[in-house]
Amino acid sequence: MSGLAVSLAPSGLSFHDNLAFAKEAEELGYDSAWVPEVGGNDAFALGSAVGVVTDRMRIGTAVVPMNIRGPAMLAMAASTMDAMSQGRAICGIGVSSPQIVHDWNDADYDKPLQRARETIDVLRLAFAGEKVNYDGECLKVNGYRMLPGPRHPIPIYLGALNKQMLRLAGAHADGVIINMLGESFVPDVVGEIRKGAERAGKDPDDLEVVMRVQCCVTDDPGPIREAFANSFSAYIVAPGYDTFFTWQGFGDVVEGVRAARQAKDRAASRAAVSDDILDALVVAGTADEVRARLKAFMNAGVTTPAVHVFWPDPATAWRTMRELAPRG
Repeated sequence: MSGLAVSLAPSGLSFHDNLAFAKEAEELGYDSAWVPEVGGNDAFALGSAVGVVTDRMRIGTAVVPMNIRGPAMLAMAASTMDAMSQGRAICGIGVSSPQIVHDWNDADYDKPLQRARETIDVLRLAFAGEKVNYDGECLKVNGYRMLPGPRHPIPIYLGALNKQMLRLAGAHADGVIINMLGESFVPDVVGEIRKGAERAGKDPDDLEVVMRVQCCVTDDPGPIREAFANSFSAYIVAPGYDTFFTWQGFGDVVEGVRAARQAKDRAASRAAVSDDILDALVVAGTADEVRARLKAFMNAGVTTPAVHVFWPDPATAWRTMRELAPRG
């Protein structure tokens, strides 16, 4: 399947084991590896290590919170990953959430659209090797030049969920990273990306659309769906995600989970997660069934589906990656 990617780190694998996982994925024909950053691994560090043990696959962050590093540090981290992978890096950034940015990292979570636009501006200047003097609403950089700079401008991808950010990504980024939706809603999301690109005078077909897909090759999808449902409630009510799921038609799920969490009622929170939303988000079953869903995502407008295994069993991660492999 053209464009198939892996998402690191799959549940159950140590960070070190991800190197062997990525190396084998490359050998089996996966196009790229994408590294998230939430509360565990440093995405640029793991991506740099993957760059050393692989030769061909592209390596992207998907995504790093743009607010928790200064703009110069963000540029340096991406440039290091690019150097370690010999020019295969993609810098995927996103505004993240107030919990990750403010509560965990003591950084400001303000004006997310403006901050995203300005961060892209500053990174473009830095990646071009220019001296950066930038006086924005959110970012101010005085006299920074990366030495040595990257050998080429590093592509910048923007993580986006809702309409304004999707349009901004289409207009200003080189690619877009999406997450947590079913294939039936992909055309709506991609449509907003295309609007942004067209308004900026860009060809929307030049934009890569990367999507992390919650996958598991298994003979028994039931426990997989249940595990996802039980761990999913924090996503449903997180700022940005709550609006995104409401836009998808799951507003009743959002309100049900929110009320249950406020009441500290775990059973009610789980009960509010409907079969419909699980059907959309959880791609679990035989290899043929999962492969068919991935193909459906691509037919709907996703350029690069990234296989993310969330079941906390290393054997399942290896099995899923191997059985879905383009050259498996």
